Amino acid sequence: MTDPLTQSETLQTESIRELVQSPLFEAAYEQEDITFPLATFDPLSDENPEWADVRLSDELKECALRFVSLSCEWSLVSQDRNLDGEFSLPHLYLAITRDPPRHNDLATESERALLADLRMIDSAPRRATGEAAFIRLEPHKETLEIWYQDRYLFDEQNNTQGFLKMELSYCDYLDTLRLTKGAFGWQMLFVDASLRGSGFRAHVENLTNMLETFPAAFPQYDYTALVNRLEARR
Repeated sequence: MTDPLTQSETLQTESIRELVQSPLFEAAYEQEDITFPLATFDPLSDENPEWADVRLSDELKECALRFVSLSCEWSLVSQDRNLDGEFSLPHLYLAITRDPPRHNDLATESERALLADLRMIDSAPRRATGEAAFIRLEPHKETLEIWYQDRYLFDEQNNTQGFLKMELSYCDYLDTLRLTKGAFGWQMLFVDASLRGSGFRAHVENLTNMLETFPAAFPQYDYTALVNRLEARR
């Protein structure tokens, strides 16, 4: 007997179905088998004694997906504008137990310490854009931080690894992913950064096209807040 989907799982799979069933988009997705809930692996100290003080909140355990992985890659069919996206969500426990991201030779000590705490929770492996999101395994935190990496955020002096903290929790991240469906650059709307530099033109174009296309394509969602965030960063 197959376990019924949780509310969080139902919402994520419905979001993908909306893309797949829309004639406006060409989408490919993969939904791997359901495995154990995140609560099974609490406390994390059973996996790593160094994580004895890393807390998995009740909210996090409730919203975390049980799929081994859930991913989708898509494009707008129309030739009039470019609009693309991708996400790839591993089971959160699998993400936590994988290696942290590697630092480059320019990394400062504080950046190396940060990266040691990070584990990838979302990426774009098919398009290989270099964009990814990470959860920070930091002790004594009520809500674990989410960090975003983008090659356009790289700065040889101030941000040699291209990471910025997001204004979202993990559950917020999943909620917003349903709205954006992984449109490339969407995470930039939730970090403390401007999109005015020339390096961000591709993100601005993709986000602008998303916010011009999605409200009509998916009228069940309210995109007002995302429109305001984009305008504040342009």
